[in-house]
Formats: sequence, C-alpha cells, structure tokens
Amino acid sequence: MSKGLLVSLGVLGLLVVGSILAYVFPSASNQGYAPEQPIPFSHRLHAGENKISCQYCHSDVERSKHASVPPLGTCMNCHTVVKTDSPHIQKLKAAYDAGKPIEWVRIHELPDHAYFPHKRHVAAGLNCQTCHGPIETMDKVYQVSPLTMGWCMECHKGNTMPKDVADGLKKRPDFDPMAHSLAPVNCSTCHY
Repeated sequence: MSKGLLVSLGVLGLLVVGSILAYVFPSASNQGYAPEQPIPFSHRLHAGENKISCQYCHSDVERSKHASVPPLGTCMNCHTVVKTDSPHIQKLKAAYDAGKPIEWVRIHELPDHAYFPHKRHVAAGLNCQTCHGPIETMDKVYQVSPLTMGWCMECHKGNTMPKDVADGLKKRPDFDPMAHSLAPVNCSTCHY
C-alpha cells in the first residue's frame, strides 16, 4: 500500500471512531448545557404563556443558516410599554438606546465544519421542538438534544423523524422510494 493510501485510511478510521464516540457519548456534545445569560429570558413566558411564535423573534429562521438572536428592536416592540419598571427591561432599553447589543451566550453550537441550514428544516415541516425540545416550557434554555452527527443521521434516515414530516417527504415528487433515507445522508450535505 502507498503511504498516501495508508494516511487516508488512518484519517477515515479516526473519523469513524470519533463519530461512534460522539454517537455513544452524546454528553460530549453539550447536551444539557444551560449557561447564565446577561438578562434572564423566559421562553416559557414568551412562547408558552403569551404564545408568541418562535418566528416572530427568530425571524431569519426561514431564510438563513442560523435562527439568529433577535435584534433589540424586536424586544422593544413590546417592552416600550410592557414591564418597563423591571430592572432587566431597563437594562435592555439602555442597551437599545445606546445602540449596543446584549452579549447573549450561545447555547446550540455545531462545529465549524458542519453546516446546518434552519431554512431547509423549516421548509420540510419540522417544528422547533423537534431539535430544541419543549422550548415553550423553559424558563432557562438548555440544549435538549445531543446534536451529534449520529443523532442527525438517525433523523435523516427516517428512524427518529416526526411521522408527519416523514409522510410529507414521501409525497414529494423528488422522493426516491429506493433510497435508504428520507433526507440526504451524503457527507457534502452537512459538511464543507
């Protein structure tokens, strides 16, 4: 065997072992991560009790790779009149008035070499809870799902995909009943 082939096989072997370890030990993926935020924000109150649509605040989710943190202007649409006496809202307003963003701590993060387009998943009919869990019940957001490659692949293969989404994909004109998955599983779909 040539030296190049041996190196390629070695790299492939490391990738396989790494993927298996990440699949078997999902805690290595930040599952359960719930950092303190600069301003406490309750999704239970906003998305749960007040029934504000996820897409009202995370408006880029239909067109972007990221759902994105809402701009302060979105918060101020309500908080110019709602709970203005709260010290947290006053901190939010001060940042808004100064034109400075709140430095939120990111919770759901994938490696730089992984590409996850929210827009494709929204277009396929997945709701936010499929990956983010019961977000509308969380006073403090935490990462529910492992977000590992194995976890994603199980969904793409149709093993853990919500039934309504799987049924919808099977009705599409480009659906291939001979394929071994309901969504693409080739490497270049999610990796650069």
